[in-house]
Amino acid sequence: MTNDNNSTRKKANAVFFSLIVVLSMVGVGFAGSATALGTNDDYLDVNGDEKQGGVVFQGQDLYLVGDSVNGSNGATVNLRRVTEYNDSNAVTNSEQVEQLTVEALDSDFPSAVGSGGQVVEIDTDDLEAGDYFVRGVGDLAVNPQQSETFEVTVQDLSAEFDDEEVTDEGANSVTELDVSSDRGTYSTNVSANGDLSETELINVLVTGENVDVDSNGYINGSTITPSDAVTVQDLRNILVNVRGNVSVDDAGNPTLESSSTEIGDSNITLDEAIATDANPFGAVVYNTNEEDADEKVGLYQQPDTAADVSFAGVDTGDYEFNFDVGDTEASDNASITVNEQDTTGDFSQGVYTQTAGDVVNMTLELEDTDDAYIQVGDEESGFVDVLYVEDDDDDGEVTFQVNTRLLGTYGPDDDVYNTEDDIVESLTHGGISDADDVPRFEDEDGNGIGFNGYLEQLDLIDSGESPEDQLVRPLQPTSYEVAANGNDLFVVNEDDESELDNEIDLATLELTEPGVGNIQTWTAPSDNADADTDLQDVLDTVNQTSEIAEDDRLVIQAEATGIYGHMVAIDDDGFDALNNGFSASTLDTLDNREGEGVNIEIEADDATGNQDATSLDLAGASESDIIVLVDNDSGQMFIVVDTSSSDAFDGTLDPDAEFTAEIEYEGDADNRFEFNGTSVLGGAGGDSTEAAFPYFQAGDDVTQTSTGDFTIAERDATFDNMDGEEVQVALSESATVSGMTNVAPGSDASVRIQSAEGVSPSFVETSDVQINSDGTFSAEFDVSAQSVNDTGTVSFRVDGSSVADSDMRIVETVGEPANFAVSDLNPQDVTVTSGDVIDVSATVENTGENEATQTVTFQVGGNTIAEQDVTLDGGESMTVEFTDIDTSSLDAGDYEHGVFTDDDSQTATLTVEAADTGGDDGASDDGETDDGASDDGETDDGASDDGETDDGASDDGETDDGASDDGSGDDGSTDDSTPGFGALVALVALIAAALLATRRRD
Repeated sequence: MTNDNNSTRKKANAVFFSLIVVLSMVGVGFAGSATALGTNDDYLDVNGDEKQGGVVFQGQDLYLVGDSVNGSNGATVNLRRVTEYNDSNAVTNSEQVEQLTVEALDSDFPSAVGSGGQVVEIDTDDLEAGDYFVRGVGDLAVNPQQSETFEVTVQDLSAEFDDEEVTDEGANSVTELDVSSDRGTYSTNVSANGDLSETELINVLVTGENVDVDSNGYINGSTITPSDAVTVQDLRNILVNVRGNVSVDDAGNPTLESSSTEIGDSNITLDEAIATDANPFGAVVYNTNEEDADEKVGLYQQPDTAADVSFAGVDTGDYEFNFDVGDTEASDNASITVNEQDTTGDFSQGVYTQTAGDVVNMTLELEDTDDAYIQVGDEESGFVDVLYVEDDDDDGEVTFQVNTRLLGTYGPDDDVYNTEDDIVESLTHGGISDADDVPRFEDEDGNGIGFNGYLEQLDLIDSGESPEDQLVRPLQPTSYEVAANGNDLFVVNEDDESELDNEIDLATLELTEPGVGNIQTWTAPSDNADADTDLQDVLDTVNQTSEIAEDDRLVIQAEATGIYGHMVAIDDDGFDALNNGFSASTLDTLDNREGEGVNIEIEADDATGNQDATSLDLAGASESDIIVLVDNDSGQMFIVVDTSSSDAFDGTLDPDAEFTAEIEYEGDADNRFEFNGTSVLGGAGGDSTEAAFPYFQAGDDVTQTSTGDFTIAERDATFDNMDGEEVQVALSESATVSGMTNVAPGSDASVRIQSAEGVSPSFVETSDVQINSDGTFSAEFDVSAQSVNDTGTVSFRVDGSSVADSDMRIVETVGEPANFAVSDLNPQDVTVTSGDVIDVSATVENTGENEATQTVTFQVGGNTIAEQDVTLDGGESMTVEFTDIDTSSLDAGDYEHGVFTDDDSQTATLTVEAADTGGDDGASDDGETDDGASDDGETDDGASDDGETDDGASDDGETDDGASDDGSGDDGSTDDSTPGFGALVALVALIAAALLATRRRD
């Protein structure tokens, strides 16, 4: 029985434990099966969107609806926060947050949530970030899946002004506002603690000038004709006027009604008013029925936005802006201080001085603003223009150029004013469009009169005329006031004088009379004319000379003013040409505008009866052939010519061609320059075919002309240490070969020496050389391995080609270079009568050791009268004579005359007296009847007085035989041994020679 009992007990235990396991499994099965909300249960937001498994932002309300809560009105449920999920994403741990009550779903709840039945309202304002669920009624799971929970996250919001301080008007009243969040789009309420009304807030947030309308006349899709252009103020007014269409929704955000309906006659809708660029934050004004509608505005469904806001017109003070997202707890504050605008401006110079007709550079430095108005001129100067200037690159100043040739004319607007980095607009030239506030003009009583009325009351134009009619000729040399205005108001006072309402600075534009001055020439290494367009780069390479080597660049520098404004108007590059260079055709056009009175001629003296002179081809040359660089500030023009280009010349360039450059400003004897109607051009009395330089008075002697001569010669070089036809090269490790060339300094030059055939050892060496500013060069070679009397050739090379060469010889030592010294000038100081014929001589000695040939010249007053080539060996001398020198071409006066070599000269004074043309019979007055003979104290017999009985012969110290005293007797003819001189002159010459001999002995 015992065994049976034990068996029964074991079976009972097995059944019990099996039941426990089954029940446990059942329990687990029940627990596992409750993993979802009830079949019709949902978490909804105020818009009726399901949020189970989704995200809500802290502050957004949720509503639990469905079968689990229906019929449980008044029941209590538990809001729990998930603390742990298992691997199957089921809740395994959670914590109690609060108990909520099931309520009747009536009209107090958002309509999107539904109506009838029951609801559990979940307020997320105080919930931390995390996952949440509700349980405790109906089929709500105790431990749901993660997809049946909802996540609460905290929205971040940042609002910040770019500047801590702004002004109450002007450019500095604008700053940037940056509103951003970690949420895609959201609506925000903005207020300023009641310190700003809803209208003032709209004025701050809606900025700009005009609502953008595209080229097809559309604003965000709606047709707007040009005449319907909507200004920003229009847009502000629209937003205030349609505030009845904006209310606060259940979440606390702005909501729109009839937003797609066009507003009045504006042809735009509320949707478009929110979306336009002028309303970057989507600002709207609330219905007056809404709470605090008079001190807040809404920003409707905007993404993160950073855009300009304006505090123009806002009272000065400190403001704190509050930004609150309606449906979440996100908020931020941004503070800003509004100060009174204290605009100041300073011109960089008190007086801007420039020649009339050229371009003047001006700078206005600004503080507490980035824009201003400027009045150029006044009623006293007879001209007025008003400019709007704006610092567009934020460097605190506005820099601009004024073309004084076109200012006030009918010329192209773009060629009158220019700025690189800022904004400059003119009422006379093109109008003002970029200013926030257009300029206002009033009379003494405060009546608006407009710009034309302003000019009329200043007596600058007549009724019906335009601002361009103020001038009859370009702005003339005189003083013009330049005044900066801190606001936009200009007034004609009771004295009919112009006044600026808030003058912040005053300067003077002093225009001086233009003219032409010195012309000189320079040379630069061979290259295209436009290889350097920076003037300073060109000046760093040039060398002054009147002889230009062919293929080098010719630079003609002319002092010329008053033409650069006109050149700006002609050239395709406009103002840029002042820095980058003008085309040659610009000069040609200026030259061919006859009425302008500017004549430019650069031509050679090679004209023949059937052929015009060779000249620069200003009309046809490209900028690589000829370019014109100018220094507008100093009044200098540089015409750069590539002489290697045949296209630079109109004609064939002859060897050693002599050129003259001439610039003339031509005036008119009777009439001044006047415009030809509404043209920028004109001429004498308005006739564009009659020359009258625009800045000259009428008169006979007003024309100004300047010339400069130069030669374009073949490239050449000479060598030092010449002995006859050979260059001496010393036997040395550092033998020097030197010389002189007309090739431009800075050119790629070298010297090469090469042995003659049969010389051993043979040699070929090339050394780069620098051409100095005086044309000299020097190269060094090692010829120590050679022998005395070895021969060869030496050549001077430029750009790899030989320019000049010569035979050479190796010598022990190089002899002293030839030096042609001049002495024994005869006659020296001498007086002649115009028309006399004279002979001149001098001794020329080669004081060097090497043979050479030089051209010896006789010069009077710096002009060569006669010349001859002289060859002298070292130490050799000779007397050089110049005979039959005719003085008839010389006016009465003193001249320097002398004999010149390349190395030396000797000079004296030649006095020329006027010939007697008063009717004298050619005889001296002896107190007797004039018989044509000198007075000898005896009866006049027609003979000179020799102390003997007068026999009609000259005195030779012997008994007079009637013949001239030449060792054979006087034949009665004039003595031709000293042509052009009398006996007295010959005697003076002999005395001078004796004195010279005495000095030499001393």
